[in-house]
Amino acid sequence: MPYKKDYCGIYKIVNTETGYCYVGQSQEVKKRLQAHFSLLRNNRHTNRHLQHAYNKHGKDCFYGALEIECGDLDEMDALEEAFLNGDVWFEEKKLYNIAKFAKAPMRGKRHSAQVRKRIRLGRRATTFDYKDLEYRARMSASRTARHHSDPKLVAKIKYIIDNEDKSYAEIARHFNCDPSSVRRLALKYRHKKGEF
Repeated sequence: MPYKKDYCGIYKIVNTETGYCYVGQSQEVKKRLQAHFSLLRNNRHTNRHLQHAYNKHGKDCFYGALEIECGDLDEMDALEEAFLNGDVWFEEKKLYNIAKFAKAPMRGKRHSAQVRKRIRLGRRATTFDYKDLEYRARMSASRTARHHSDPKLVAKIKYIIDNEDKSYAEIARHFNCDPSSVRRLALKYRHKKGEF
């Protein structure tokens, strides 16, 4: 990959022969893509659809790329979820992904008895409920308030959602930033036009 540093965000693995792609998220995209291609080369990838396509079309038909740079983990989940359920899409609309939910890579699979025992003991050791809706709402509100207290970010969001006729690249040049960050903000805040 051509990145001089690693990135956090949404990535895709594209089959140029068929136009299908695989979408994923990682805090270290470059490293994650290298792991994907290592598994594919060794015929050990857990996604059988992607592995079969790689075996059929060959390594020269596949490439990996960062699609949206994003540092917020909850936001990454939401963006990946949007790609998986079809609310947003790449140029390649067909997905190799098996899981239909961003937070459910183990859906339909089972841990071994030993691993289940370790998980059970770990859960008993803590009393705090991180899944509590009130706790999650407080954390989300706190993050949102922190972001919206930054006047530069608010001005940027307002400019992006008020200039829907401009391309992401044009807006990115205006702010001297990359188009993926503009796209991320547009996807996140477009429905809130008029609130800023």
